[in-house]
Amino acid sequence: MQRLTVIAKDATGLFADIAELLADNGIDIKNLDSQRAETDVYIHLVVSNYDLSLRLLTQAGYYVVSDECVLLRVKDAPGALAKLSRKISNLGIDTRSMSMLYQNQGYSTVAISTDNNDEVLRVFADVAISQN
Repeated sequence: MQRLTVIAKDATGLFADIAELLADNGIDIKNLDSQRAETDVYIHLVVSNYDLSLRLLTQAGYYVVSDECVLLRVKDAPGALAKLSRKISNLGIDTRSMSMLYQNQGYSTVAISTDNNDEVLRVFADVAISQN
């Protein structure tokens, strides 16, 4: 899975501007997550057309970072993410980002970006939903 991160100064209407830009070009936002750090906002997007979204957002003047992710299906229980994170860390793999995308019927779908996604896929093949 490919995820885009838009880094911008927080401003009224920022989400609306981005959503309208994508919608006006027939792009569906599949997942959106954001964090604010002082005056900046980090908007993580999973979209229906990655290449076009990247091009449109960049042309519109946004600073956009691409992030390759692995999707894993894990038990939705206290400590599940801690165990997953520890196992990845014990492999000597650096986790760059981790997002909960979906929770249903006792399981969560987690998007993880690391410095070695291929090894994460190999080790967690039994719970992998998709590859990079």
